[in-house]
Amino acid sequence: MKKFLALLLAVMMLSVSAFALAEEAGFDEFELGVEGEQTVDFMTMAMVYFQPVDMAPSDLAASKEDSDLHIEVDLTANENPYSFPVDGWVPYLSIDYVINDKGGKEIATGSMMPMAASDGPHYGNNIALPEGEYSVTLSIKSPAENGYLLHVDEETGVEADSFWTEPLTVTWTGWDFVKQW
Repeated sequence: MKKFLALLLAVMMLSVSAFALAEEAGFDEFELGVEGEQTVDFMTMAMVYFQPVDMAPSDLAASKEDSDLHIEVDLTANENPYSFPVDGWVPYLSIDYVINDKGGKEIATGSMMPMAASDGPHYGNNIALPEGEYSVTLSIKSPAENGYLLHVDEETGVEADSFWTEPLTVTWTGWDFVKQW
């Protein structure tokens, strides 16, 4: 019994040490912009950035080596007529970004790719960007543009008879990007 307890104690100590090392190996997300979390139509969104990451399939993603940071938008559905689960991720969106410097000059553009990480699905991408003060505007296109359909019949249909036709836009301002890794 003593050997069993000693072994159990050793396993527990190794587990705690491994957890502590994993915590140290992690990295911090930094909030992007001064607005924080925003509501756009039926979605709540927050933007963050952190060090560039490896993504797969690699032929669809910007490489970690050619990038300065990873930006992402975490979004969840609020009450909505499309039957997306409240507090759930909204799939099938196309989200484009435009990054402007504090003078309004366009510095970078691209698309936020749908992806998953250990904290769940989101839209994001690795990008190259010099340190500076920026604003980021997202343009969120309808899921219909990616072939997502709605039931509209009386028996099984959702409340909406169509998705939005013009992109939804949202902007985060006063983002002071400084590499912190």
